[in-house]
Amino acid sequence: MRLKNLKRWAACAAAICVAATTVGCGSLSVPESTASQAEAAEEAGKESETSAELTEAEKTVRVVGNLNGLSLDMGNAFCDSLEEQSGGKIAVERYLTGQVGTNDEDLCIGLSEGNFDVYLTSDMLATWVLPEWLGYANVAFCFRDADHVKKYWKMLKEEQGLNDKMIEQYGVHAIITDSVAVRTPRYITANKEIKSPDDMVGLKFRTPSVEGVVASWQACGASIVPIPFGELFSALQTGAADAQENPTDMIMQGGFYSVQKYMMLTSHQYGAYLFHVNEKWYETLTDEEKELVINAAQSGYDLFNEKGAEQDVQYIKELEEKGMTVIPADQIDIEAFKGKIIEQVLEKFKDSWAEGGWEVIQGL
Repeated sequence: MRLKNLKRWAACAAAICVAATTVGCGSLSVPESTASQAEAAEEAGKESETSAELTEAEKTVRVVGNLNGLSLDMGNAFCDSLEEQSGGKIAVERYLTGQVGTNDEDLCIGLSEGNFDVYLTSDMLATWVLPEWLGYANVAFCFRDADHVKKYWKMLKEEQGLNDKMIEQYGVHAIITDSVAVRTPRYITANKEIKSPDDMVGLKFRTPSVEGVVASWQACGASIVPIPFGELFSALQTGAADAQENPTDMIMQGGFYSVQKYMMLTSHQYGAYLFHVNEKWYETLTDEEKELVINAAQSGYDLFNEKGAEQDVQYIKELEEKGMTVIPADQIDIEAFKGKIIEQVLEKFKDSWAEGGWEVIQGL
């Protein structure tokens, strides 16, 4: 099982680090142990804004994330809602900006082991337990819009047993209502207009190193260049990469408007954030308290989705003001892209992805 292997690896790495102290252990990159996560949470708790109230609260929840921007707003909305709804009976300790750790894999394990109670992150745990379904989400143009993404996650929960598998394998589950937090869509930027798959041929195109993403754009003839985000501006500036794809917040953050002339509103992929809870902790709650947790998560999702949509519109406007030419979706041959991508990618992964899964998702 992945969890056992990761525990064993972390223990071995820690042993290596101890043995190497005389030769510069600090140069080694060793994942944070779950013990150090617990220590970090305990230390941070001493300074928690809610610590003075713990004697009056009946229960405490430790909420963890490595968040910024809208995701941080969402995490705080969850905490605020839970405190307010419970009338102070549930004290919330917030470690939302990486105080407990910054490595997603380590934090997922920490949640599983009960070092904290709630973790807000993307789809890593779901990918671990349902890779045959999560692979489809990385195919370009899998989803029509944000509502389609929400239906997909609800289907995974209700029809594919997502949470049952998470509980069985890791002792956690994801809070999925009629909604999740859907990231704003990803768009292509380049120094030329890209309106059809033919415009991708030979393009040095930077994407995340995710197999479904890479396969999608290779199907269009692009040459994929795996460049870390922190090095992407320089790569675009020097010509090591011709184009890239990201949501507008990342395009703004990366300053890509300075080195890219065009932004194509392809809306070709959507990500998601979900609140995950430790099952042992969750089962200590009354039914009423569980409902408060679900409502708090919904408050966070609603805030993220509403603000995200507004922010996307605003960023598109600002990118135009900074000199980018925006190519709207109705000027892009989306169907031609789908024709190039979908058949090839589904054929490539037919033996590892759920049979008939594409049709199920498209029928939602």
